[in-house]
Amino acid sequence: MPQRALSVLCLLFLSYSSSLFAESFTLPIWKEEAEARGYDLPEAFGLNVSYMKQTQDISVDSVGFEGTYPIDLGWFGKHNVPLGDVVQIEPVGTGKQMSEVLTLRGDVWLFPFLNLYGIVGTLNGYSETTIKVKPLKSDALSRNMPFRLELDGTLYGAGIVLAGGYKDVFALVDASYTETELNVIDGTISSIVVSPRIGYDFTRFGAPLRLWIGAMYQDVEQSLSGNLTDIGLTGSLGNLVGAVDDGRFNVEQHLVAPWNPLIGMQYKIHDRLYLLGEAGLGDRKSLFLTVDMRF
Repeated sequence: MPQRALSVLCLLFLSYSSSLFAESFTLPIWKEEAEARGYDLPEAFGLNVSYMKQTQDISVDSVGFEGTYPIDLGWFGKHNVPLGDVVQIEPVGTGKQMSEVLTLRGDVWLFPFLNLYGIVGTLNGYSETTIKVKPLKSDALSRNMPFRLELDGTLYGAGIVLAGGYKDVFALVDASYTETELNVIDGTISSIVVSPRIGYDFTRFGAPLRLWIGAMYQDVEQSLSGNLTDIGLTGSLGNLVGAVDDGRFNVEQHLVAPWNPLIGMQYKIHDRLYLLGEAGLGDRKSLFLTVDMRF
């Protein structure tokens, strides 16, 4: 397990263990004042397991291949030339990205309006677009071909939640920073996610249910690179790459739509157990499910 992911996992454990000492002090701070004003606060410490699946459009800024390609010069033997002198690669249109994320999150309400959390998990998914392959050393025509990258790795990060409300109406902003260390592809994916929400609490009507609407902003840096032999290129491009011993790829891409709307709900099964579901609409489709345990 990567060292940073292990550190986050330890943070989650410490967050859970801290609940054992809650009797010596009261969390969140100003709990009594908030409850005196009529607010129903959850238990201070939490541990939850979440699953999220999302699909969205991506724009590929550039695709580059590096390495040397052997050319047979007859009596003069073989000569290695840069791969970029043999074939030109260009992205075509927009692509698609799908990801599934399973996470473990530990959190604490430090104040009634401020929650801090750490998160660790796994990511599985792919990024797929179309590239135009143009041979430079022959009269062959350029061809459009699929180009797919498997995005699997370990995710870790931290975030904060700012919350407030008036009577049965509540609002909150969730902001987090995560990094995903990829397994096959070199480098990391860095993500900043900010999600404002506003909703209504139906508890006083006899239903332990909260409903809300909101939006999600994602700022994702994706500079991906790795060995050409690891990404399973097929056809004529695969044959070309198969002759390159030191071939590598470099991809720069970004999300097409940084914002998308959200709708969600939370149902309280018990004072210490909650179920949460949220769906993303618009250009980014997502489904988010959580089981939250409070201590």
